[in-house]
Amino acid sequence: MGRICFQTSRIQFLDEPLLRSCYMTGLEGIAWEREITFAGTRLMIDRQTHESGHFFFPWHSENGLEFMLGTTSLRESKDDYHLEVELARGTLHRLRSYLAERSNQYKLSQPYAEKLTAAHEHLIDAVLQWRSDPQQAGDLAATAIELCLYVINHLSVEDAGHLMEARHQAGMTNPMFGVKLGQLPDTESDRDTLAGAFDSVMLPFNWKDLSPDEGKFQFFDVDRMLEWSHRHGKKVFAGPLIQLTEASLPQWLYIWQNDFATVQNHVMQYIEEVVRRYKGRVHAWHTSCGLNSSNTLGFSEEQTVRLSVDIVETIRRLDNSTPVIVSFDLPWGDYAANRQTDLSPLQFADALVRAELGINGIGIDLSFGSSAKECTPRDFLELSRMLQQWSSLRLPLVVGVSLPTDAEETEGELPAEGCWDTASSLNLLQVLRSKPSVQALFWNQLTDGTAQRPGGVLTFDGRPKKMLYQLQTLAGKTNMP
Repeated sequence: MGRICFQTSRIQFLDEPLLRSCYMTGLEGIAWEREITFAGTRLMIDRQTHESGHFFFPWHSENGLEFMLGTTSLRESKDDYHLEVELARGTLHRLRSYLAERSNQYKLSQPYAEKLTAAHEHLIDAVLQWRSDPQQAGDLAATAIELCLYVINHLSVEDAGHLMEARHQAGMTNPMFGVKLGQLPDTESDRDTLAGAFDSVMLPFNWKDLSPDEGKFQFFDVDRMLEWSHRHGKKVFAGPLIQLTEASLPQWLYIWQNDFATVQNHVMQYIEEVVRRYKGRVHAWHTSCGLNSSNTLGFSEEQTVRLSVDIVETIRRLDNSTPVIVSFDLPWGDYAANRQTDLSPLQFADALVRAELGINGIGIDLSFGSSAKECTPRDFLELSRMLQQWSSLRLPLVVGVSLPTDAEETEGELPAEGCWDTASSLNLLQVLRSKPSVQALFWNQLTDGTAQRPGGVLTFDGRPKKMLYQLQTLAGKTNMP
């Protein structure tokens, strides 16, 4: 068993949820299973390999947000590394690599250049001091990280503007911009405000709600949302039709939990019912989401891939013209650090694409948060790298985003710990939609609720939040992929 150890001054952040989110990858970027422990100021990572690897750690930034940062490739050593120093080195390395590529088109402005120089100087001082004064080295490295994150996130937004200009000059339209529907506002004016902010909708199909009793279906809520969408001229993405989660699976299905063939048969019956009812009334089928990471029913990876294939084939048998999208969650695949898995999310997607099933687009679900079903936010440079990697599938990308936002944002006040303010949220969306491979972007939470974190564009009682009005600036002329 291989071990890599770090000294750190951020020991106050090391609780069980944080340790569970830390992981290491090899050259392929696939997370290794590992055991993480800490004692005093020492963090220890044990793996079943002696290979060099990158360590990823959730960084609590000065603005109250958390970003997953990684080190450069580290080899096993009898000496400890310093966590903050290595995270600063990794972050600065990523930024410098990006700036080297960017320099072919754009010159770095003086304010950014000064921050980059300051970050480099702080990192050098941290490297020189950490053996004699680990606390001071940690502070210096933290400052270097914050400077790098400032440049990364602000420069990424500027470059997103350049990409959108190039997109328009090439005659390309804006990506579609939509919202995942749910309980619509009570008043007509609020419903009109919602309609004005988005040109597309994700029409939810929750199997648990649609079929509370085996063999019986109730589509009243779906029909009501679909009628509203058609009345307002929205492009309708139907789904995801299947999610293997406790919130989406009917209670009666658990009787067959250990019988894959029977569950498979019930899934196909449900898919057929939906497609026959709504064929010709929706603009795209969103077949499934998150099957790559789900283990609720205890299926093997091979069985889950088989189920994904069956869903697409069933839809294609009944409807060979409407575009089909398959979505994947936790796209960095960090869940593999906590359980055995053979396929990364990208490898799972690649297997389906290579099967030539008639898939027209790939969905990426970016549910940012701190729970096991969510991924730790990444800085804008890492988001761009991930999207570039997924674009290698050569299919349009449909990106869904959800993140914690303040229920009621007050002018001049900082958002609650871990929550994104409206400006930061809009910057994130602007970076995502600027990528040429992204053809649709969805906000995946409509309403704040007692059972959900604040992350909707409506308050828990259905009133528009400040963010909804700001999002109207992103909706524009679009077309279907």
